[in-house]
Amino acid sequence: MLDSNVELLRALPIFKGLGEKQLTAILEAGKKVYFEPGQLLTRKDGAGDCAYLVLSGSVRCAGFPGMGIQSEPIGPGALVGEMAMLVETVYPLTVEASERVRALALRRNRLTRVMQRDPGIARQLADNLLLRLRSFAKDLRDFELLLEKKDSAAPLPGPATVEAETQTDAFNKSDPRQPTRRFGGEK
Repeated sequence: MLDSNVELLRALPIFKGLGEKQLTAILEAGKKVYFEPGQLLTRKDGAGDCAYLVLSGSVRCAGFPGMGIQSEPIGPGALVGEMAMLVETVYPLTVEASERVRALALRRNRLTRVMQRDPGIARQLADNLLLRLRSFAKDLRDFELLLEKKDSAAPLPGPATVEAETQTDAFNKSDPRQPTRRFGGEK
């Protein structure tokens, strides 16, 4: 069982590059917890001091911008509230058990003790977060360039548009004392 949980941790980007002993130390610092359907793992804007590694069952997220009422089910291997195990933060989403969930609670104070005993864990987590932030910054720059291209690709006024604008300008500048011309040349 410990081996399969080590593999769940190893698959997560934040734990990439950690050795077997380091991952085992993190698992041993965690505490198994259970959630029944409908119970909340995290509440949006609630203070967080713990991340949950879903070992079995599934959860759903609510409150993510642009998302419907709830996300699709998220199952084993998902890490919920990742930043809370490292720094003082609030949870950005509400996460609810959609069925019975067995999870590993990774509390910040316990993970901090593990990192104090093995500073290599802290360095690797910091490196992994830095890589993710760089990737995120690149994605933002790419998105900004895409928006700039879209804005610069806006159609330029064609002859029909210029003609219509000229007629509108002439109408707006016409002498109000002159009778208004109607369609078809009528007065």
